Amino acid sequence: MAVLGVSSITPAFPRIIEELNISRTDVGMLITAFTLPGVVLTPFIGILADRWGRRRILVPSLFLFGLAGGACALVREFDILIALRVLQGVGAASLGLLNLTILGDLFQRRQRAAAIGLNASVLNIGVAVYPLIGGGSSHICLELPVSPAIDCHTHWYYRPSLVKQPRTQEQRKSSGISGQRLELS
Repeated sequence: MAVLGVSSITPAFPRIIEELNISRTDVGMLITAFTLPGVVLTPFIGILADRWGRRRILVPSLFLFGLAGGACALVREFDILIALRVLQGVGAASLGLLNLTILGDLFQRRQRAAAIGLNASVLNIGVAVYPLIGGGSSHICLELPVSPAIDCHTHWYYRPSLVKQPRTQEQRKSSGISGQRLELS
């Protein structure tokens, strides 16, 4: 999701410059405002996720990322847009960190390597394809909130009431299960 926050907006820069009447230098602040919170917050998010649990960090982060992204599509003032991009960056800060951590928690050995490889493949495909989607949507309608729709779908599918914590080593041994897995109730 965090990749979408950068690659989806860059094709729309010319239209944003025109619509908000800002300079080319100013439009670069949209990327800085999004990425800077991740640089600053990532170490603290890792500590909080270890102490409070990954889900307690990930779910609010997805909501913040999606809501701030949707709100970005509705504003017409550059200063407010920058503030919303900072909030969106705060929400995105945990996504890159926790996706690999969760994969590491859920899979063992060869399955872990395959899951991490698949994750990397999907992310790289997203980096290549999403600018086309972002650019196309900016030509159709600057206000088209594609990313929040994806975020809401992701949260609905993995909402906290459905996701159980991975089993402990003792629970897996007593049940005869050799690897960790995500269980949906």
